[in-house]
Amino acid sequence: MRSRVLVLAVAVLGLAGCGGDGGTGGSATTDRNEAMLANLPSCDRVPMDEGTEVTAEVAGLVLPEGARVTSTAAQGALTTVEATIRLTPLDVRAHYQERTDIELLSVEDEVFESEVLLRAQDRRMYLRATALCADGTALTAVVGPDSDDAGLPGFRSGGGG
Repeated sequence: MRSRVLVLAVAVLGLAGCGGDGGTGGSATTDRNEAMLANLPSCDRVPMDEGTEVTAEVAGLVLPEGARVTSTAAQGALTTVEATIRLTPLDVRAHYQERTDIELLSVEDEVFESEVLLRAQDRRMYLRATALCADGTALTAVVGPDSDDAGLPGFRSGGGG
């Protein structure tokens, strides 16, 4: 009986480490996620600084400081912005969760990719942050009207916030 209780306790503790808390769980989860990202190639081997940097003056675009914008494209009411940054996708997600000048509508983490939907400057922005290397990330932001039917991309897994 004692061994069954011990096995059950270990199983419950193991399950407590799983789940969709957006990567904000305990340090064991955070350490595991960081270790997974560390297995990616060194950013010295990934050309993050290639391409011409462009200015992106788009209402509702809220990128972390240090983001290097490489393209913008307007498609009707939506504008897509491509950028890179020396942060992990988890760091990008944390950046948005710490901001007080935006309203987070939904957040989702999958270690190598984070997605954020937010409201800023009377606009909505969907952002996908995808790991390029151990501490470098590609950002794709789509900015549009503040409306549920504005045509912004959705979260891949259908989850969110």
